[in-house]
Amino acid sequence: MLCPQCGKPVEDGAVTCPYCGAALQQNPRQEQSTPLYTRPPEAAPPPAYSTAEPPVIQLMRRMARSPYFLVPAIGYTCMLVFNVMATLQSTSTAALASYLAPLYAYSTDVQMAALADTLSTVLTASAGGALVGQIPAVLVAVGIWMMYATAVDTSGKPLQTAGLTIIRVLQIISLVLVCLTALLMLVIFGFVFAALGQVDEAAAATAVLAVVLVLIAVIFALDILYYAKLMRMLNNFRWTIRTGTPQGSVSTYVAVLSILGGVISLGTFLTGNIFSGLAGVASAVSGIGFGIFLFRYRDELRNISSPAQAWSAQ
Repeated sequence: MLCPQCGKPVEDGAVTCPYCGAALQQNPRQEQSTPLYTRPPEAAPPPAYSTAEPPVIQLMRRMARSPYFLVPAIGYTCMLVFNVMATLQSTSTAALASYLAPLYAYSTDVQMAALADTLSTVLTASAGGALVGQIPAVLVAVGIWMMYATAVDTSGKPLQTAGLTIIRVLQIISLVLVCLTALLMLVIFGFVFAALGQVDEAAAATAVLAVVLVLIAVIFALDILYYAKLMRMLNNFRWTIRTGTPQGSVSTYVAVLSILGGVISLGTFLTGNIFSGLAGVASAVSGIGFGIFLFRYRDELRNISSPAQAWSAQ
């Protein structure tokens, strides 16, 4: 092409003349190619979902998987097994023979046979009642192992509270039974005091019964307080799992009484029935173990940085 100013040849596409500097294109623009297909913009990836659980839930999982929980859970289960075996042993042929042995010198064979049948029926009924009485303890064991199962579950499911709910319902039933028993004892003592009031020179007996009544009332009061605090603590555990933040408090009273109950259970080891003795040892392991578990859990919980500061020892 030629420069319109000086007429000299310049290269095609030049913007200015290299000789005179005249502008060759007033509005230069570059051709833009439009693609036949334009890909839509990719959507931003969704934010990654955080599967991390709150610190208190992680602590509950860790504690439920630890020996602090597993050892007393095994102890409680062994206690149930030994209690059932002790009950079955009490109805065995050997046990029946030991009961009847002192009477053989004073009875005929016919009388002993009739007595053996009667005693066997009584022992069988007693054993059946004892086995039925173990049902609440069996349900407590089921609740304990349900808690352990949900703690070791690695499928990503949240902690479940079904085991705690079972145990809490059973404790409510136990509390009601203890209250009814205490009320019945008060009624019985009331009748006894009324009868003694009509007897002359019964002041000493009345004083002794009054002391006994006070001791029984103290024991029942401590027992009722134990169940009330235990139910409250179990309910706090359930709400902690549901909210992800500590709720309520860990009761020192429940932990101490659990340990004391375990120590007292060791006394049954001196009984003649081997299975009853083993059940006492297993009960001691369970009671002492769960008390230590509560203390350990409380101490670990205090080390967690959490916005809720409601956890404290009672």
